[in-house]
Amino acid sequence: DILRRFRNERQILARLEHPSIARLIDGGTTADGQPYFVMEYVAGEPLNTYCDSNNLTTNERLRLFRAVCAAVTYAHQHLVIHRDLKPSNILVTSEGEVKLLDFGIAKLLSADEEAAFHTMPEQRVMTPEYASPEQVRGEAITTASDVYSLNVILYELLTGAKPYRLTSQGAKELESAI
Repeated sequence: DILRRFRNERQILARLEHPSIARLIDGGTTADGQPYFVMEYVAGEPLNTYCDSNNLTTNERLRLFRAVCAAVTYAHQHLVIHRDLKPSNILVTSEGEVKLLDFGIAKLLSADEEAAFHTMPEQRVMTPEYASPEQVRGEAITTASDVYSLNVILYELLTGAKPYRLTSQGAKELESAI
């Protein structure tokens, strides 16, 4: 499963070339059959940390968030759903440039059977605090799932708090809160 996910991520990254998405430089298989890929190195801080540590104004936070939305829109236009949007997967460089990364659980909308395996409800691979209702319920994932996660991130960026508080990682509490 790990190797399949790795190959899937490499295939997805090869489709994406956007200034706000961490770039795939190379990929292949080692002599002993292990897949690898080489990514652009991004020296940066998670989006929320960068905004807070630089005391960004609301307008400055929105400017960064618009860059994130542009990257996600680009991915969606190339039939890719990220499925794990969260501040730690969005780095901001010291120059203030946004870089979206970690497409490890992304889904191709034109997915073949192998890639579709990663979207099976039993898998429920997600970050609970940023997961969409359909992810939590194990339903079909669409671009709306990423849009929901973007809204959770925006809420957090503008208020400094999460939209809901979880006292456990229990599925029932998570579904009810979301």
